[in-house]
Amino acid sequence: MLNFVHNPQSPRSSASAPAAPGKRFHQNAGAFEFRISNPPPSRQGSALMLMVWALLLMSVTVMGVVEYIRYSAEEAKLGAAEFYALHLAESGLAVGLHPEARRGDVVLKQKIGADSGFDVVINYEGARIPINYITDDRLREAVYQLLIRWGLNSDEAGVASESLADWVDRDDDVRANGAESAFYQQQGINDMPRQAGFIDVDEMLLVRGMGVVDRLKPDWREFFSVYGDGTIDLRTAFKDTLIAVTGASESDVTNYISRRDGADGIPGTEDDQRISDSEAYRLLGLSGDRGRALSSILTSEDSVRRITSTGYVGEKRAQIIVVARRGEDRSLTYLARIEE
Repeated sequence: MLNFVHNPQSPRSSASAPAAPGKRFHQNAGAFEFRISNPPPSRQGSALMLMVWALLLMSVTVMGVVEYIRYSAEEAKLGAAEFYALHLAESGLAVGLHPEARRGDVVLKQKIGADSGFDVVINYEGARIPINYITDDRLREAVYQLLIRWGLNSDEAGVASESLADWVDRDDDVRANGAESAFYQQQGINDMPRQAGFIDVDEMLLVRGMGVVDRLKPDWREFFSVYGDGTIDLRTAFKDTLIAVTGASESDVTNYISRRDGADGIPGTEDDQRISDSEAYRLLGLSGDRGRALSSILTSEDSVRRITSTGYVGEKRAQIIVVARRGEDRSLTYLARIEE
């Protein structure tokens, strides 16, 4: 460090002698003395600390940038996997909607690449109770029996089933345990019931008595459809639905489903058995008047399909559900599309 020191005792006129090596340099002419010295230790420490902090700040910044780049790369990879999974689900959907496709066909499950592919399940909407046809006494009785099976008492089941029918019918005549506009107005709800079919199964929650159903059977939605044509499909109907609709014993229904689903016990696979209506009636114990009374709401030729296509890439899944009606001319009428 260079220091300027004033030396008043140095005579201005005298010439300074040459500085000896290793000695301090004096300039007497200006009455100033120049000294070269080292900075104090405290200043050296401060400079070192500043440098350390600068390095730390730079390290944190670099680490943040690296982490951001890594996260962005992973996000882009996941986004690409999600898009590809959706593409595979669309491909599977095209296969499932083909007029020649049948439940259990090997083409419905395809692996494309090491960890990607699609899995398609064909079901029929008749597996579920067609709630918009509940004004049919046979289906209303089936709903009543189904609710009893789920744990509702007879009064609760009667209120829910008859209120559902009152919601759908075209008049304002209340059933014995049902609910029409007067009931809903007392609850502060106007313009209900709609006196029309349900648009979505969730709309059923607005009906008197359905709160109990939702509490006791959270997955009740799986048993109802707003797209059905008024029939129950014997090929795919659920166990509880078959018991409620046919009045058959649980053992008879279990035996029938065991035959229907084949040796692996899994519905919708290659070994599923095609059972004729007459054989199905025999296995379910439906004969005489009972069999004839139910014949118009039981079918093995449901035309409304529910196609569930799942595309996958690694752990990423994309699922598309399409409900469509196949016409006699093989044309398709799309009723619903759901992406999950």
